[in-house]
Amino acid sequence: MLEMSIKLGKYLGVLFLLLCFGTAFGQAQVTGKVYDASDDTGIPGANVLVKGTTTGTSTDVDGNFTLNLTQNDAILVISFTGYTTQEIPVKKGSKVEVRLEASSKLLSEIVVVGYGTRKKSDVTGSVAQVGTKDFKDQPVTRVEEALQGRASGVMVSRSSGNPGGAIKVRVRGVNSITGNNDPLVVVDGVIGLALNSINPNDIESMEVLKDASATAIYGSRGSNGVILVSTKKGSSKPRLDVDVFTGFSYVPKFIDVLGAYDFARIENSRRINNGGNAVFTDQELAGFQANGGVDYQRELFQTGRTNNVQLSTSGRSGKINYFVSGNYMKQDGIVMTTRYSRLSGRVNVSSDITDKLRVGVNLFATRENNHNNLDDQREYQGSMILRALTWDPTTPIRNDQGVFNNYSLRSLAHLGYNPIADMSTRDLNLITDRFNANINVNYRFNDHFSYTAVGGLGSSNSTNSKYLTTPPFPAAFFNNGQTSLLQMSNIMAYEQVFGKHNLKVTGVYEFQQNTYSGNGYSATNYLVPSGFYLAELAAGKNLSNDYNKNGIESLMGRAEYIFNDRLFLTGTVRRDKSSRFRKDKNVGIFPSVALAYNLSSLPMLAAVESITNLKLRAGWGQVGNQNIAPYSTYPSVNINGGYPFDGKSLTPGSRPDGYGNADLTWETTTQYNLGVDLGLFQNRINVSVDAYQKKTTDLLLNVPVPAFAGGGAVLRNVGEVENKGIDLSLSGAVINKQNFRWDATMTMSKIANKVVKLDGRSEIQGSFLNIDGSGRALNVIQVGQPLGQFYGETFLGTWKTAEADEALKVGAKPGDSKYLTDENGVTVLQAIGNGMPKFSWGFNNTIAYKNWDLNMFINGMSNFQILNVTQGLVVGATGNQRGFLSPTQLNQWTPTNETDIPVGGQNRTASSRYVENGAFARLNNVSLSYTFKKIKGIESLKVYASGQNLVLITGFSGYDPEGSDRNYDGGNDDTAAGVNVGAYPNPRTVTFGIKIGL
Repeated sequence: MLEMSIKLGKYLGVLFLLLCFGTAFGQAQVTGKVYDASDDTGIPGANVLVKGTTTGTSTDVDGNFTLNLTQNDAILVISFTGYTTQEIPVKKGSKVEVRLEASSKLLSEIVVVGYGTRKKSDVTGSVAQVGTKDFKDQPVTRVEEALQGRASGVMVSRSSGNPGGAIKVRVRGVNSITGNNDPLVVVDGVIGLALNSINPNDIESMEVLKDASATAIYGSRGSNGVILVSTKKGSSKPRLDVDVFTGFSYVPKFIDVLGAYDFARIENSRRINNGGNAVFTDQELAGFQANGGVDYQRELFQTGRTNNVQLSTSGRSGKINYFVSGNYMKQDGIVMTTRYSRLSGRVNVSSDITDKLRVGVNLFATRENNHNNLDDQREYQGSMILRALTWDPTTPIRNDQGVFNNYSLRSLAHLGYNPIADMSTRDLNLITDRFNANINVNYRFNDHFSYTAVGGLGSSNSTNSKYLTTPPFPAAFFNNGQTSLLQMSNIMAYEQVFGKHNLKVTGVYEFQQNTYSGNGYSATNYLVPSGFYLAELAAGKNLSNDYNKNGIESLMGRAEYIFNDRLFLTGTVRRDKSSRFRKDKNVGIFPSVALAYNLSSLPMLAAVESITNLKLRAGWGQVGNQNIAPYSTYPSVNINGGYPFDGKSLTPGSRPDGYGNADLTWETTTQYNLGVDLGLFQNRINVSVDAYQKKTTDLLLNVPVPAFAGGGAVLRNVGEVENKGIDLSLSGAVINKQNFRWDATMTMSKIANKVVKLDGRSEIQGSFLNIDGSGRALNVIQVGQPLGQFYGETFLGTWKTAEADEALKVGAKPGDSKYLTDENGVTVLQAIGNGMPKFSWGFNNTIAYKNWDLNMFINGMSNFQILNVTQGLVVGATGNQRGFLSPTQLNQWTPTNETDIPVGGQNRTASSRYVENGAFARLNNVSLSYTFKKIKGIESLKVYASGQNLVLITGFSGYDPEGSDRNYDGGNDDTAAGVNVGAYPNPRTVTFGIKIGL
């Protein structure tokens, strides 16, 4: 039977060729090639059609085509999804070359909305899309950088320049006070993966679901917004891409501090004014004036370097699509001995098993090593950067024998450990290994009904080892944590068109389980300088173990109805059952509805040629937040509660550690959204505007327990937070000529955050404690005000000579710091500023001229302040920073020059004196590239140079207005936004690279 079929196939093939020959007799051929205009690579599968006829063909794997003409002249219509259609006049026997330009309209037609895709014209919710082409001209090493300033309503702040450091992403503001405000990340359908571990070169597109009508499909995990990441898949002829770049990084500026001579001179004056004796002799002063002493700030910083190598191959072989990539990236920070490296690999394979069955497998693995991360190690005497700014410039780094001077030789300035010695001898390593795998199976029963299964498996193993040499004895710490994720999603989809009616129904059953286990130890009084490997020899040791498991089971139903391509209606209901809450409190139902109407299809607007698209959108929905620690509803016990009953030997034991609350349930966010989408001049210009209001209720807060009832605090569902805002996105082709194109995109977001209600109190003291010796919180949470309130004194300058009697009443004298007091003479503590940005924007420009490409990206934020504790500690005379190190002290108060620079008294670093305007505009990226074309054996060759953070316009006196410190002492980062206590500066970087396509 098989042999007979082969023979029949041969006969039919010969007959087909004869028929084609007979048809072509008397015809002439037109040959040509269709290119991608951006890189001159051939486009396979492009459609070539003779205008006005059904005669046509498709390009082969190299973009070539041959077409027979029956007339002398014709017009060819060349089209391909994602590109602007072209019409080319041809004659018999001619040979043509066609370069298709990417169409921003078509590229954005398909949008991932979660559990499926939709045409952008059919989307009813608020969704922002960022594609590869939006950041292809920037040497991006982190996914978060690709989102910054490119998606309206998404605020991305690089709060630390530490290699591998934290980048904060917030979608439409901050909802939770104690919970996590990070958006949910979904990668190829797998929920809850880490955004910072993804190789940016593997990304095809990202969609940000912003309003509740879009995020409700993820229910209890959608309150902070959802970022959907789709990775690349092969789809055309096989190719190999190589991307290599090297970057050099520098500290953008140095903060002015006093040199050894001025410091010593002012220190002598300070001692004498306080009734003491001079510390330095005239001979020593002359030596400092001649030699300059030590600038610890400049000793700490170095030139950083980034090396990145990316290899990928993709294509299609038969019915199999594939994308395989490998990436190695290493960053040496601008602070000595800080570095980060990442090695990652990805394999994406999909196959059309039959016409109805499609199977795909995605595998991803990465290893990250973060060495001496300054953001990870809590420094109670200030960060290494702060310590370098405030360390004694008169003390050499090493003594005459080459040994580090561990402390100031005269106990001046900062009293802590020498920062250069500390950074030179510490060994901190956080190594994280991740492996993620998912398999997706799609079976289409018919043209209307399909089933998709997505199975995900994730594993993360982290090893955190620390060895610190802080005198008098070294200390070692070790912790190992293992996290595993298991997910199964079952998706049923139905679609049917009934004349002018289009109905789509999606049903999902899904479950996910997360398991964590960890153990570790710490060792102090550690005499053997051998890292953490011989910690058992330490005099003091402590062990720790942890384990938790949690799961969530979900049902989701979504119905979408379209009438005549004019009216669009989407309704969603998701039911989540979470193990984090007790029975009767563990089920949440999250509904949403959205309506859109296409006004451009109305007769009165259809006649307006300039308007291509005009759509109105409105939506309402509820989503939740279940981000509390597992077992929070149960009382907790500290098993390291040993006690020396005999006064000598420690008896192991346990003690109560926290209250449980069986009534805990979800934080719920309700959101309203109104939007307008406008496309002009065949979508050459696109505008999208959204206005929203969202309120989060049942906030999880720690409520104090009276001392007579045991003291401490219990977690309860109380309080409300509200966010209101406007998102604007404007994009278009400013110039669109054959050899010259200018595409521009501008995004703007304005937001107003407010605490509506707490647990009956008007304010809650924050938990980010100052290090100036006061031990007081730097932040406060107040009803009626935004989160991120600074808390402190109001600085009024200095007490003047004429105010000597008044100053004496508060224990001060002329020249001392003067603060606002009440009628009883008590210093007033109140809100003195806010660190939550209320306005952010980005302006991205790509200009292409022949073989040249220029990208310029500018972004900024405004309407916020910075509590510059760093500057307060540089001024000094407080806590561990005993001496004056700020150049402002050269103009300090004197009886003959009564300035507002104090010469004495309390220097409160949490005061309005150190609150600064944080507004800035940053030239985030400039990239210039040249593409060499028509090189034998090479599809494309691009060389480029770029600069990041080249220009910063700001009134802030510190390193960088985006820099802020983590809230180490509890709470979340957002309640203490804008607080700078020695944050790692964002570097200025110059990068050179090459991209090769084979």
